[in-house]
Amino acid sequence: MIFDEVVKKAVEETSGGLAAVIMARDGIALSSYIKPGSAIDLETLGIEYANLLAATSRASEAMDAGPLSELQLTTDKYLTLLRSLNPEYFIALILEPAGNLGKGRFILRVSAPAIVKEF
Repeated sequence: MIFDEVVKKAVEETSGGLAAVIMARDGIALSSYIKPGSAIDLETLGIEYANLLAATSRASEAMDAGPLSELQLTTDKYLTLLRSLNPEYFIALILEPAGNLGKGRFILRVSAPAIVKEF
């Protein structure tokens, strides 16, 4: 399945990659991958970020800024990239704080069209 390949590739090919998930905005994961040895509650993280993505999307549209395509969150423990795939789905990549943000963004951006084809 392409979803499984994409999430694993995103984590394994991005320096500092810890986990990735393709998720519906209602919090149901289609596919996920957690790097062995990483202690991440990806399901809870994904659900909370789905709520944040929905709120941010509404704010962006209310300001006539257009649809939200990407959101980056930085915390003490994680660097998280959220990329909207369509109005119903998104992909999230969780990195170590010093992870390669540019590579992660690139992988998510070029993988998005292949994921969307599968919906």
